[in-house]
Amino acid sequence: MTVLAHTTPDAGSVQHASNPREQDGKEPRGSNGLSPQDQQRTPGLPSSRPRGGFLFSPAIDLFFIVNAFWPLLLIVDFFGGVTTHQSLLFWQIYFVTAPHRWITLVLVSVDHHKGLDRRRHFFAWGAAILVGCLCVKMGTGSLLCLGVIDYIWNAWHFASQHHGVFRIYQRRRSADAAAGQQPPSRLSLSTDKGLFRGFMLYVIARVAGWGWTEGPLDGFQWVSTVDWFVLLIPAALVCRQFSQCFVTRTASVASVAYLTSVMTLFSALLIAAHYEHTPYVVALALASAIFHSLEYMSIVTWSMNGPRKETRSNPLVRLSQMWLLFLIIFVVVIGLGNYALSRGYFEFWVFINLVVAFWHYCFDGMIWKSRKPSSTADPLKPATT
Repeated sequence: MTVLAHTTPDAGSVQHASNPREQDGKEPRGSNGLSPQDQQRTPGLPSSRPRGGFLFSPAIDLFFIVNAFWPLLLIVDFFGGVTTHQSLLFWQIYFVTAPHRWITLVLVSVDHHKGLDRRRHFFAWGAAILVGCLCVKMGTGSLLCLGVIDYIWNAWHFASQHHGVFRIYQRRRSADAAAGQQPPSRLSLSTDKGLFRGFMLYVIARVAGWGWTEGPLDGFQWVSTVDWFVLLIPAALVCRQFSQCFVTRTASVASVAYLTSVMTLFSALLIAAHYEHTPYVVALALASAIFHSLEYMSIVTWSMNGPRKETRSNPLVRLSQMWLLFLIIFVVVIGLGNYALSRGYFEFWVFINLVVAFWHYCFDGMIWKSRKPSSTADPLKPATT
């Protein structure tokens, strides 16, 4: 959120089950041993890669990753009244946001390549986060400080993850590009990264009350005058992507759809915060949380579909073979468990979920981190996990 915060999620090659923030979007060869490009050139063999640069298919991507339905969700939330909003909030908290955070712990636990060879690092960081949270909780007697830390860390996670998913679509198109095409320069990639993430961080800060006439951060009312200039960033990024897709043919339809969707959502959030329209801010924030979580679990599902060279004794290999069934059961169990715990031990439930959120942000940046490929690696085939 983000995220897939996380991410957050640079230009290095990555594994197929790689960071939503740092993926290169390269695809594996099919079961026939041919790359997707070879399949397209070979009569009688269907291509394993959906057209338009989509990861699954246009319909699945548009619903679960691009989240093109979020305007409809916004309309239902805003005009449905308090009861509808509370119902949507219930499903978002227990069955969308909570599972997308807890799923990271599963990836760390079962992935031999990502987890077990670095289990000491994960244990050390996990223990440090738990001890730190306990010290803050006992020292202050409140969860307020942990909540502030969560908001700031989650903001970075959101920006990183959304930028990383966009880079997946960009690099997926790069794998299809003609062999002599000049790749983007490092400066261009760094500039895009800074603008993309900077815009999202600015919006999240404004949503928190920064620059509001009546809010927790007094003395920054001048910030509201900057909003209209900041809105030029998403407009420029989307216009450029449209040009690259339909004029120069260097971008995919999927990348245009994703960038347009996420930038429109956060632009709407910024405009709502600018006019300090709290109901719209709340409704859009709910939509962004669902967007982020569904996107993350979809990217994890996509990564689980990649080929793996390990034997069936690897828990991750066995898990990938029944991933969709596992994911459904996992979401239901985590959702019901969180709901039951919150009904009787609310403060303890909040504390546990804050700790899991911090683990999610931390581990997400570790398990999805890019690795340099070997010099003999197939440029069209990612390293196996």
